Amino acid sequence: MNSCQTCVIDANVGVWSVVEGPGLSPEAVQAWLGELDKIVVPGLWVYEVTSALYRHRLHGWPPEEIDHALTQVLEIPDEVIYPDRLLVMSAYEWAVRLKQGAAYDAFYLALAERQGAEFWTGDKRLYNRARQIGVDFVRLVSEASTGGG
Repeated sequence: MNSCQTCVIDANVGVWSVVEGPGLSPEAVQAWLGELDKIVVPGLWVYEVTSALYRHRLHGWPPEEIDHALTQVLEIPDEVIYPDRLLVMSAYEWAVRLKQGAAYDAFYLALAERQGAEFWTGDKRLYNRARQIGVDFVRLVSEASTGGG
């Protein structure tokens, strides 16, 4: 598995630490996260992981399991950075560059760029689009288990 000094992770990675992801067990994701020196996320991440786990509750997960999972996930980041004006403007620019329909994912790229960090995502479309425009600091989380990146 790969390690980076400062990593930005998206909500997929956080959720997959407690819920089976595509080809990734929660245990594998947790082990990889444990190897990272510093995990930083934008404030948006908190809303996204909460929403994703709430959807699992709507689909029948017992409330106490969701409560425990949410508590676990919220302990992952070493730092949650809520956007200031500069981060917002950078995210806007990233959304334009990526030609996105919405700017949510752009906040991860803007934060990673600001921190000089790798950005790890579970969103293959975002990964591919970022790579197409020459972004070299974005990684696909499935690479973590294969040694890629």
